[in-house]
This record gives sequence, C-alpha cells and structure tokens, in this order.
Amino acid sequence: IRRQRQMCIRDRFMDIRNTRQLKDFSAGRLANAREGQKIILYFSLITIAVSAVATVVSYILSQQIAKTGGLGSMGVRSALTTAQMLLPIVQAVFLMCLELGYLSTMLRIARGQYASPNGMRLGFDRFWVLLRCTLLKGLIFGGVAMASMYVAIAIYMMTPLSNSAVDILMPLVKNAGTSGILLDDATYAQLMDATAPVMVIFGVLFPVLAAPVFYRYRMADYLIIDRPATGALAALRDSRVMTKGNRWNLFRLDLSMWWYYAAMLVSIAVNYGDQLLPDLGITLPFSDTVAYFLFFGVYLAVTFVIFYFLRNRVEVTYALAYDSLRPREPENNGAVLGNIFQM
Repeated sequence: IRRQRQMCIRDRFMDIRNTRQLKDFSAGRLANAREGQKIILYFSLITIAVSAVATVVSYILSQQIAKTGGLGSMGVRSALTTAQMLLPIVQAVFLMCLELGYLSTMLRIARGQYASPNGMRLGFDRFWVLLRCTLLKGLIFGGVAMASMYVAIAIYMMTPLSNSAVDILMPLVKNAGTSGILLDDATYAQLMDATAPVMVIFGVLFPVLAAPVFYRYRMADYLIIDRPATGALAALRDSRVMTKGNRWNLFRLDLSMWWYYAAMLVSIAVNYGDQLLPDLGITLPFSDTVAYFLFFGVYLAVTFVIFYFLRNRVEVTYALAYDSLRPREPENNGAVLGNIFQM
C-alpha cells in the first residue's frame, strides 16, 4: 500500500517538461511489467504478419489481373481490381484498431497496472468511435493540405517562379484550335518541370501548418482509451484543451526520441532499397520481383527488431506524458477500465 501511495504521489508530480524524468520513470514501469515483452512480441508479430499477407495477396491479385483479358473476363478483372483497392483499406483499419489496443496496454503499464496481450482487443471494442475520430482528423488534415496547396499555387503564380510555365503555355494558347490545347510528351514533361516549384512550396508549407494541428489532437487516442463513454468530437475537443500551452513540450519530447524515429527512417529506406540502389548506380543481380520481396523481407525483420527493443520505451513515455497533462481525477477514474479478460 505504501508503495502504491508513493507511486501515486510521484505520478502527480510528473512533468512533461522534464523529459529525462519521464524516460527514467517509464524504464522503471517497464522493468516491473510482467507481460511487457510478451505484449510487444504479439503486437510486432501481428503487425508484420498482416503487412506481409497484404503485400503477398496484392502481388497475387496483380498477377491475376495481368492474366485476365478480353471482354468476357471484364467482370472478373473488375472484381480483382476492386479487391486490390480495398485491401490496403482493410489493412489500415485492422492495424488502426490493433494500435489503439497496444496503446491501452502501454497506458496501463505506465500507471503500474497489470496489462496483458488480451488488452490489445480494446481497439476493436472501441472501433466506431476510433473510426469516427480518425476520419475527422483525416478531414482536418485534408483541409490543411488543400489550404497549403492553394497558398503554394498563389505564391507560384504571383512570383517569377511561374515565368517558365507561362513561356511554355503562351504559344500553345495562341495556336490552340477548336480542339483545345494539345500537349505532346516532351512539352508535358517540360511543363511538369516548370511547375515543380509548386510542390516544393507545398512541401514546406504543409508541415508548418499541419504541425500545430497534429499536436492539438495528439491525445485524442488516449482519451478514447481512458474514457469509454467519450465520443470522437469530445476526444478531439478535450485533446485540444489538454495540449494547449504544452504543444512545444510535446515537440521537445518527440525530439528527445530522435533515435527511435531515425531507426524507423532507416527501416523505410531499406524497404525501398530495390529502387534506391539502382538510382545510386548499383545493379542488383536478380529480377525486380525478387529484389522487391527481398528488401521487403529485410524491412519486416528490421521493423520487428525496432518494435521489440525500442517501442515499449517510447510508448510508455508518451503515456506518462498524457497522464501529466490530463486533469487530476478521483482514483477510480482514468484507470483504463474494461472487461477483466482484456487486461
């Protein structure tokens, strides 16, 4: 009992501005978590298995679509194409729910509560509110992307950056007939090169405009976990309130985790190794298909290593950051309550 009281007192004084304190305390929580390694093992294996199966199935569907021709097979080809389009959506939805369940187990560990792999089912139990919250965030970021593109185009058109595109288009407009402007491949390539600054400006603007929005709604998933009766809009609203005045501190916490994100970038680079190496002048001694699956397999292996050895430390630290921001509640609240078989 004394130990539990000491932990509660320490939780109350947890400060998001002190990243070292958060990391040290998360290490202690993980050391006392009996099922911590089992949870990350199951989470990593399921995530990698789903990704591998989805990739193989997508490849098989592509092969079948390529072999299906003629008017008589149009229905089959359409069905295969639809299945191939829906496959990434199904994969993303499944992993979205699995991710929320994993975060719930890390939140329990951060609070010194018992957690087991069964807790990863929580994301599927809260599926609809999680889906609505994800769609709302997608709409918000979509709006930010559209605003960024609009500003990028405006800057491009009102500056000398657009002069080369105007020089290409003006002769075409003058010589246009009743059929409109016709572009050959060479002219189209020149026009794309001339409008490339738009994407550069967009690439600078979008992160700048999206970052405050991202940190504003950073705690929405934790609120869905922590408050079973909350809705999507309420989670987004409460996250905005919680993070107000602390977004810079969250950004600093992210920066302190640079080693984890650097490792993830390395794994992504490995995944695209079959494309990057030829660009560097390195010829691979096997076919494109073999190279793709070889680098994809290495990517999955590297991702598993990163998840298994690093991710628990990162997520428990973020869960402690959430607890340091949420309003103080009675001891029976904010306990990630649920069915005992999900703990």
